[in-house]
Amino acid sequence: MNWQHGTTRSGWHVIDGQRLLAVELPRLFGILNDPASWPVSPPQRLIKLEHDTLLGYSFENLSRADLRVVQLKPGVVALQVHHENLHTDADLAWAQDYWGKVVEAAANRLLSEPVLAATAFGKLNLFFRVGPLQDNGYHQVASLYQSVTLAETVIAEPIYDPSGDWSVTTGGSVSQAHLASVPTDSRNLVVKAAKAVAKAAKVRKPLKLEFFVDKHVPVAGGMGGGSADAAAALVVANRFYGDKLDHDALVGLAAELGADVPFALSGGAAIGVGTGHELQPIKQVSELHWVLVTDELGLSTPAVYAELDRLRAQAGKDPSKIRPATVHTSLVTALRKGAPAEEVAQWLHNDLQEAAVSLRPDLQRLLDLAEPAGALTALVSGSGPTVAYLARNAQDALAIQSRLTTFGVAHAMVTTSPAGPAKLLD
Repeated sequence: MNWQHGTTRSGWHVIDGQRLLAVELPRLFGILNDPASWPVSPPQRLIKLEHDTLLGYSFENLSRADLRVVQLKPGVVALQVHHENLHTDADLAWAQDYWGKVVEAAANRLLSEPVLAATAFGKLNLFFRVGPLQDNGYHQVASLYQSVTLAETVIAEPIYDPSGDWSVTTGGSVSQAHLASVPTDSRNLVVKAAKAVAKAAKVRKPLKLEFFVDKHVPVAGGMGGGSADAAAALVVANRFYGDKLDHDALVGLAAELGADVPFALSGGAAIGVGTGHELQPIKQVSELHWVLVTDELGLSTPAVYAELDRLRAQAGKDPSKIRPATVHTSLVTALRKGAPAEEVAQWLHNDLQEAAVSLRPDLQRLLDLAEPAGALTALVSGSGPTVAYLARNAQDALAIQSRLTTFGVAHAMVTTSPAGPAKLLD
């Protein structure tokens, strides 16, 4: 399993992991609900049970674990493990080994075949300056990207039918309206990414692939969900076609697919300059905690840039003669030294926010809710319309989410940054 580590409010360890299995959900759930059959010492007791969905167990060392089972598509199940209240590094290692053995034994008993999949994460722009409009129609920009723990998972399967063609289907936690807006044919960046890998790897007559994308990043929300899909597709297609391309080659393909794709491939935190794909990674010492408010209606990135140019021209500024954009060094310094969120908040900025609000005046109401909700600040993410609220800590983020709900705000979700790079799921 792919494990992520963290700490709880008490300072104890917590781990999260996910494994994809080619099995039928009820059969897997039956094994997970029968700890006496596991190849390890069983938990102390069952503390949660939701039929075919969730199991909770407690252990003698006072830790507890939730096992959530989600059917992504017919025949493919995601098993998510969340184990908390692990006191020491030794407890952490024990939990990783424990669940690794449980899951591997379940996969073997169910004759589960490997699922070829990769995951990548959405992003926030903590700082975004738009420089001059260039002759090629693009703007020079300077951005500080951070990946957030909202993952897009791309599953790839070969098409053996000669009459079949590249295709994409979707599911996930985003709305049906968002899912319906995702292209399902060769227009999708996932397909373009896979074709680019096959071509660069010089694969003669490559098998076509069908993809399933498990989406949790808003579509057209300024958070790079499509770019994350493309990055995951690059990784999974490279594995399918024999791992012939190294990381640098994948980065080159990513830059050809879109300005945000190279960052989605690398994750973490980075400064992007030029058109956004020239990346300078930065080491961020501590996590930031966010509440994101998404919207059913997306915003077109080209339309937002065009509106910014219109507003600048209206103010007597020639869009082609704007000062070149740079990222404020104080923000970079704050992140590198692990400054508290209160210090980071004062440096957040987005040049596209004014244009997004001009096109969608209702976004201003969400921005104005930052103070009454208890957030340090709020800003439009990228080209919008997602609005991000910065919290002081993890508990504060949950409180902000709750307050926004009482204010009548729908679709508020909690996340953290930074997250990691695009990677294969084992």
